[in-house]
Amino acid sequence: MRIDCAECEMYRSEHCDDCLVTAMLHPPTGPVEIDENLDSSLRTLSGAGLIPVLKFRPRSEGASNPTEGERGRGEARAG
Repeated sequence: MRIDCAECEMYRSEHCDDCLVTAMLHPPTGPVEIDENLDSSLRTLSGAGLIPVLKFRPRSEGASNPTEGERGRGEARAG
């Protein structure tokens, strides 16, 4: 599974801080690859409440990345 935060509907929203990828990589500097073994382990840990769940939601077709003004807290977050 390939996750690129810049392609997520929730990128730089209040939900971003509560996502598995941001929690583990503070935030990532680029796309993240999660293989099947790691995915299974991460789901087990998040199911037990030990780590946040993955909140990645791909942007719908035709949706663009938010502008700085639409990001809300864009200036407060690095990367």
